[in-house]
Amino acid sequence: MYEDLTEEQVKARIIARLQTPLLTGEGSFTGDIIAAIAAELCQCYHSMDAMAPAFYVDETSGSYIDKQASMVGINRKAGTSAACPVTFTGSDGATVPAGAPFYTAAGLTFYLDGAVTISGGTATGTLTAAVGSAYNIGAGEIVSTLRNYSGITGYANGPATGGTDAETDTALVERYYARMRRSPTSGNPYHYQMWAGETDGVGFARVISKWDGDGTVKVLLASPDGGVVDPEVVAAAAAHIGTERPVGPAVTVLSATARMLEVSAAVSIDGSTSKEAVQDALEQAVGAYFKSLVSGSFSRNLDAELDALEEQTYTVLYNRVAFLLLSIPGVVDYTALTVGGGESNVVIAADEVPVLGEVTVT
Repeated sequence: MYEDLTEEQVKARIIARLQTPLLTGEGSFTGDIIAAIAAELCQCYHSMDAMAPAFYVDETSGSYIDKQASMVGINRKAGTSAACPVTFTGSDGATVPAGAPFYTAAGLTFYLDGAVTISGGTATGTLTAAVGSAYNIGAGEIVSTLRNYSGITGYANGPATGGTDAETDTALVERYYARMRRSPTSGNPYHYQMWAGETDGVGFARVISKWDGDGTVKVLLASPDGGVVDPEVVAAAAAHIGTERPVGPAVTVLSATARMLEVSAAVSIDGSTSKEAVQDALEQAVGAYFKSLVSGSFSRNLDAELDALEEQTYTVLYNRVAFLLLSIPGVVDYTALTVGGGESNVVIAADEVPVLGEVTVT
């Protein structure tokens, strides 16, 4: 608003208002005073520019996002930690202390929740990581520890689950504006949508009223990246909704069903890229496209009494995927592009989300 305003412009405006003929040139007493005042006023104007993001928040507003959201009862989701079981083998009586660190090959760190002691040749414990979805590792991925523990001959982890990322600025802004524009009140569908969205691990939620007759509500959940959610997240969302909802309705909380779609193509490229780079770029672009479809579809709640649910579909456009492929720098042309095994649009049911499977570029 004032970013183009300069000290010279402010100084000229002050001088234009003077009613008394005074010397205002450089080095004059009046000119020096006006120059100092103009500098301070210009800083004030520029400071007012910095206040705009505080009142009109978007994903660039930084800490003001949290402050504005908290005014309407919305707090940033902090994320959750992943945990996995671990089995130790060794000599009876051997111990591993609480807090012992264990590492994956990629350097992700997990800590043992409580001390374990070998009995009958084995012992089990739980490893917990920091907050984040990156810690949802597979079985056997923990490969090292800080030191050797006397009497311990081996250890193996099971799959880690429960890790979710802290809410991004963009996601928090979306929840804030959804709250401001959709008026959740008195247990209406927007209210259930809001309660579901307050749960860590939930990115999108769709509410289907009267899905099994009067007095029934179904809440379908999708992850922040537009995929399915873990059973732990479903349980947490159901519990939270149960503490907030009005007495009466029978509420069912479920994860949306995954519609797995593989994408493959043969491409011609120039010398500025490689097929591996094109494959990575295509995976990111199509994943973002699928997420945008879920975001748009799940923003509309349904009423089974008014909507024929089997007709409330949305579509993955084959030509959109082709456009994304051709938009990747270095891609000249393509042949044999398939989406979900075919060369046509893919219709997604109202309770499904498109999940990107293997992406192959040859």
